[in-house]
Amino acid sequence: MSERFTRYSKYIRYIHILLDTFLLNLSFLIAYNIKFDIGDPYLASNSDYLRLLAFFNIIWLLLLYVTKPYNKTRIESNLISGVFASSIVVVILHGLILSSFWVIFQTYFYSREQLILTYVFLTIFLLIWKVLFVSFLKYYRLKGYNGRNILIIGQGQLAEELMVFFGKHPELGYKVYNIDDISDDKNKKYSNYITDYSDRNEIHEIYCCLPQLHPEFVQSIITYGEESKVKIKLISDFRGFISKGVDLEYLDYIPVLNINKASIEDVKSRIVKRSFDIFFSLSVLFLGFPVYFIVGIITKLTSEGPMFYSQERVGRWGKPFKIYKFRSMYTDAECTGPKLSSDEDPRITPWGRFMRKTRLDEIPQFYNVLIGDMSVVGPRPERQHFINQIVKLAPHYKKLHSVKPGITSIGQIMYGYAENVEQMVKRLRYDILYLNNISVAFDMKLVILTLKVMVQGKGK
Repeated sequence: MSERFTRYSKYIRYIHILLDTFLLNLSFLIAYNIKFDIGDPYLASNSDYLRLLAFFNIIWLLLLYVTKPYNKTRIESNLISGVFASSIVVVILHGLILSSFWVIFQTYFYSREQLILTYVFLTIFLLIWKVLFVSFLKYYRLKGYNGRNILIIGQGQLAEELMVFFGKHPELGYKVYNIDDISDDKNKKYSNYITDYSDRNEIHEIYCCLPQLHPEFVQSIITYGEESKVKIKLISDFRGFISKGVDLEYLDYIPVLNINKASIEDVKSRIVKRSFDIFFSLSVLFLGFPVYFIVGIITKLTSEGPMFYSQERVGRWGKPFKIYKFRSMYTDAECTGPKLSSDEDPRITPWGRFMRKTRLDEIPQFYNVLIGDMSVVGPRPERQHFINQIVKLAPHYKKLHSVKPGITSIGQIMYGYAENVEQMVKRLRYDILYLNNISVAFDMKLVILTLKVMVQGKGK
């Protein structure tokens, strides 16, 4: 095999597995000693917690085997958010499985505080380790190590954009070669030239920019890649009509790109996203209960009316459901019909104004998440009254009903509450963007941005 393929990148995943597993055990031991402080840092005399630690490791390694969080492309491994998010998904699933066994087998003698501390320390350690890893990897590649040679075949906007992308990201460690003189009358007989060129320059990846290249030429490049272990990537510009992900299907032997299948419909994605919703909602409701109790009491004491407020909204596939909030308006605020709130809305109570600024009024919606009406992250649900008006101006609004509505969204963070239908349409462009980027990693990023809005009191 050529020297170009004797690389050490394959060992990166094993480094992650070993170090992440070490951090899991370290976090467990630190939490154990903080909780019990009995001078037994290695659990030598506590068989119950030794068994629990063994169970921790078995579940952890099984999850690593099933989810494969370290199977990242070179570009993905260069992003802190992607690397860290993959590990956090494993942590969340680990916590869900452990909690399930804790309830099913009623092992209540284990300390909840110790378990929570274990996951807190593990999350902190993983964040620090992933930041250091990605930073070192970028520095290492900028110094010229662990490089890759790529060849871009073709011409036009796609080839130019690829050249610009790799030129803007030297930290990826790519050295770019380009062959653009592949006209239709030549490219059938250019395959030998390309393979010789690739061997001479020790090319690791070849990008073929379609559709200028002849199918026979592309097939010869694919065959070369299979024989020489060179990665072959076919690039075509579908951006004009793909809105929600693609799926490859066949009509007999004819390949067809199905552009109506959303990536969220992938079974694995749905399971992981739902698991994240349940775990995160339970954590928020359980850990913050004393605060929410005080918020509810203040809501009740500062104005006449109930503590909670419910309203019918439209959810996934147009199905109506009841959304719950802490009441932020005076009672009978909409006796004259549905209205959108504004900055100086007289219907909002003084305490309600504070809750809206900090988003505390949205907390009861985590109950909606638990029962499956909503997700933690997703387009905000609206009332049918306003949906009818929005659709007249922006018919593509109906695309939002393909996913569950959320407590927070890109539109809510970047734009805030809309005061009229025109602003709702402007906010729509952010929510449509979410349909193209659904993932737990992106959800976590939006949750962090929402926390920032809450702490700064920038909601409206």
